[in-house]
Amino acid sequence: MSFDFENLRRITEWQWLLLLAPALLFDTTRYYLTNFLYSLFSLFQFFLPKKKDRRGTSSDSPMVSILLPVYNEGPDLREVLDSILGNLYPNFELLVIDDASSDETRGLCLDYQARGKLRYFRKRIRGSKPSSLNYGLFFARGDYVLHLDGDTRLERSAILEMMKAVQDPRVGGVAGNLFARNARQNLTTLLQSAEFAMTINAQRRWLAPMDLLQIASGAFSLFKKKIMVRSRGVDPEYGEDLDITIKARKMGARIAFAPDAIAETALPPTMGGLFRQRLRWDRCYVRLNLRKHGNLINLLRFRLGDFVCMVLDFFFNLVLLLFFPVYLVWVEIKIPGSMPFILVVTYLFYTLVIFTQITISFFLSPKKHREWRWFLTVPVYFLYSLYLRIIRASAYLLEAFRSKRGSSRFFPDYVRSQIPRY
Repeated sequence: MSFDFENLRRITEWQWLLLLAPALLFDTTRYYLTNFLYSLFSLFQFFLPKKKDRRGTSSDSPMVSILLPVYNEGPDLREVLDSILGNLYPNFELLVIDDASSDETRGLCLDYQARGKLRYFRKRIRGSKPSSLNYGLFFARGDYVLHLDGDTRLERSAILEMMKAVQDPRVGGVAGNLFARNARQNLTTLLQSAEFAMTINAQRRWLAPMDLLQIASGAFSLFKKKIMVRSRGVDPEYGEDLDITIKARKMGARIAFAPDAIAETALPPTMGGLFRQRLRWDRCYVRLNLRKHGNLINLLRFRLGDFVCMVLDFFFNLVLLLFFPVYLVWVEIKIPGSMPFILVVTYLFYTLVIFTQITISFFLSPKKHREWRWFLTVPVYFLYSLYLRIIRASAYLLEAFRSKRGSSRFFPDYVRSQIPRY
């Protein structure tokens, strides 16, 4: 059926709002408005006098145990180790837990250990990242535990900036500011880099002060050791970082964000690799937020921030995802043949919103001189966001039927067979 543009004249203001609903609801309310308000607040803070940090000697700096699980990291591991050992924080130890690597990892780590740079532990049987973190936690001597991925590189002041956040006694965990180390590799990594800028660098700046930050990324996060011990270490989960953070919140701890604690991690360079990674991440929402920790909605047991987190996650992650196909059917029934026009209008509006969000993220970023390439993603980010929603829908369907697809590469078979079902 062809579209008659005369139909546009009969569209009311409320119908126009409904036509633009996906762009208005999916990202505008979640990122744009909040990020814009925070950028104004940051501009105000820029003119306030800065507090001097007096931390700088080992006598007033608690020990930090850095747990670095590795598995066949290859020659890039040397660069990762050097970035950690070159940090300015005066009191830390580095524990490398080798998850039965079969490459040159063992020889490289033994060389560093012989020079007194780190403590190296090798597991004879692969058990995945959660088991490596638990192995390292047993030998950790610090009051704080820093979790890293095997490909995460730290900037020199990263640990120092993370420790500034724990000066608040209410804080039990800290999320670092993650950037892509391979953002320039291709369009796929550049799109993910821009996404990280909006969801980590910008969004977490206002989530943390409002006590709404529900995840400290496993690639770069810090927790009080007593919280890790009290929670009995790390459970075998696909999203162990989300699980650890929620358990810390359940103990009453706040999760802070350290925007100047900067680390770089490698992102999947192909759309297939991105699909597998996000499939695992998105399944965690159903498994952990709804099943394992669904009792966070109980205001009699947990604080208001936990309840708000659950409601917001449910609305943005699930309700709006189900709303989108209903919206498409409604548009076709209400204005027959209008779908191409509506998609063009939505694309233009969404692109304007993304441009604004990236501008705000760029303004807030501590790495402005390197991240101007984020703006190159604006024309295609709409398609990228649709791709992520397809992955999310697939993940929710798989988890709804408790399918084991997509987990074989993350856990060995013997570990996966023992993972609890919720």
